[in-house]
Amino acid sequence: MSWKKFVSKSTVGVATTALLLTQLLGAAGSVSAAGSDVEVHLIGINDFHGQLDTTSIVGDKKAGTAPILATYLKEAQAKYEHSLLFHNGDSVGASAPASSLDRDEPTMEWMNMMGFDVASLGNHEFDQGIAALKAQIFGGLDPKEGKVTHAGAKFDYVNANVIETATGKTLIKPYVIKEVGGVKIGFIGLVTKSTPAKVSPSGTAGVRFLSAEEEVEAVNKYAKELQDQGVETIIVLAHDPATTKEGVTTGEAADLAKALPADSPVDVIVAGDNHALANGEVNGKLIVQAYSYGTAFEDIKLMIDPATGDVTEKSATVTTTFQEGVKEDPESLAIIKKSLDKHPELTKPVGTTDGSVTRTDAYNNEAPLGNLIADSMREADFGDKASAADFAFMNPGGIRADLPQGDVTFADLAKIQPFGNTLVKLELTGEQVKTLLQQQWGTNADGTPNTKTLQISGLKYTADFNKPVAERVTGLSLEDGTTIDPAKTYTAVVNNFMAAGGDNYKVLLDAKSSLAGPIDLDVFYQYIVDTYKGGSIVAKNEGRITNLAASTEPTETPVTTEVISRAEFVSALVDMLKLNEVATAPAFKDVAANAAYADAIAEATHAGFIQGYGGNFYPDRDITREEAATILAVLVNDQATDKNAAAIIAGFEDGKSVSAYAIKPMAKLIDKGILGATDKKSLQPKQGLTNNDAKALIEKAVAAKAS
Repeated sequence: MSWKKFVSKSTVGVATTALLLTQLLGAAGSVSAAGSDVEVHLIGINDFHGQLDTTSIVGDKKAGTAPILATYLKEAQAKYEHSLLFHNGDSVGASAPASSLDRDEPTMEWMNMMGFDVASLGNHEFDQGIAALKAQIFGGLDPKEGKVTHAGAKFDYVNANVIETATGKTLIKPYVIKEVGGVKIGFIGLVTKSTPAKVSPSGTAGVRFLSAEEEVEAVNKYAKELQDQGVETIIVLAHDPATTKEGVTTGEAADLAKALPADSPVDVIVAGDNHALANGEVNGKLIVQAYSYGTAFEDIKLMIDPATGDVTEKSATVTTTFQEGVKEDPESLAIIKKSLDKHPELTKPVGTTDGSVTRTDAYNNEAPLGNLIADSMREADFGDKASAADFAFMNPGGIRADLPQGDVTFADLAKIQPFGNTLVKLELTGEQVKTLLQQQWGTNADGTPNTKTLQISGLKYTADFNKPVAERVTGLSLEDGTTIDPAKTYTAVVNNFMAAGGDNYKVLLDAKSSLAGPIDLDVFYQYIVDTYKGGSIVAKNEGRITNLAASTEPTETPVTTEVISRAEFVSALVDMLKLNEVATAPAFKDVAANAAYADAIAEATHAGFIQGYGGNFYPDRDITREEAATILAVLVNDQATDKNAAAIIAGFEDGKSVSAYAIKPMAKLIDKGILGATDKKSLQPKQGLTNNDAKALIEKAVAAKAS
């Protein structure tokens, strides 16, 4: 639309909420559109990741799966006379095995069945390379193993910021026009510019990604082309991160909105990639994102003047796809059944665990699950009649889930290693092995550490963080303690992502020889079957990695009196609740994706425990009693009324010092006997929490939740 003409008429009211348990963030324009305007609803999802049969837990409730999502989507479309269905990137990739074992053709079949109208590319569409991407979208034999023939999408895919280097043209068409209710709507596609860093180098071979400046130019260019064709309603399907917290929307999608002219004809930017919630306006553009894995969908309402084609009113709601009381869509169930019938191994247990085989802190330290995966890689059969390799290295970013407590199925293993990577055996000198370990410790653009600790098998080492990276690896040896010879050649197994220099492991490009072998998941599955024979699957930390922390002053601090940080508190809560629902980094500007606490913060955000402030979480800041209470109050039912809460807090000597946002949460915990006075009937809301105090508080809150 022309914002110079209509900017005073279009407003978006955004209602925020702290809990994911509600039906999430409604928005409505404050100015009614004329009666002659056409009402169009854009119904969409993002980051589905082929989770056809995966049930997610949102709060305490089950959500998601394709059959449940399909019911919601079909019912939403049935309510409206004019609607379009879209997907905004990562429809496939890192998928559940019901989809991934057949190269995500089941997910494409589901999307065709649902009648999607338009979709954009996400970074995971590039996981297996350009040829595989085109086969999935346009149909044909999948190049990986040549076993699956894709029917192709019966809907349009768009992307405007990926350029084929050979032709200088966009990889696929940059935009498409859809007509509904007598009005035209243009869709321009974008994918996150960080895609080359998110996938194997081979995945983006033959294409380049536009810079931020070039991307803005492209959107402006294609928006003008759309206007020249009589289209004034323009939607950008941007698989770019965005998050709305406390009414403020931030992220790459918001940056794009700010970079576009205020009078840009772009009306809506749909976000994706970071699996978060977004619903807010930036520079006149409505930005929306609906979490991930089919646990939610967005309903974008547009009122369009049929005479001018301009949007006169716009708003969005994001709805959680809770399973309770919802009938599963039979057509979706049939697609899943066909896949499960073809792969009966998906439902058969291969063993059990006690819940301790996890990837906890794998970016920084040795992890039990990391050891298990690395051991399986080292034993892989490459058909060369050779014995087990000397070493194996697994990148922590490739470990996407924990082994569950109880029965473990092939499907559970596939969720841990969903990429279908090929294992590669390399010949490396002892010196190159040392260099590889040094390349674990990178540095972000802002100077902060960027650590991706490799999970290892066949060797052990000590890392002294008091030393520079070039001198940090000490005591490098074989498992039996034999020192690794810098000049000797050893065999090492990695995945093809690492072998191609992914995650900056550039030394692997200089390997003396390279032998491609089996699929990582197949090796992991067979290793579990052969080693544990259906019984208890065990793995633990064995001292393979010893990290010596950099010395600080004072050298000794009494643990019992040390105040813990916000990140440490959230990590303790997530650990106690055993949350494990998300596989992407949190969207806070001050939380690095590879931080030790990143997974915990992402889980807590997804579950609705935390929101942050202005796009930041302040992980290293000491947590206060009132901040802890605000987080834990989410666990407890029966929110106190404003009047009762105020009365409860007023009963304490320092009640007036409690921040307004914390009055009701603190009152709720006091009322439930979880939180009490410190001394002299004082709450001391701004006081920090020691580790022991925090543990006790969390235990009480969790117990209250369970009761």
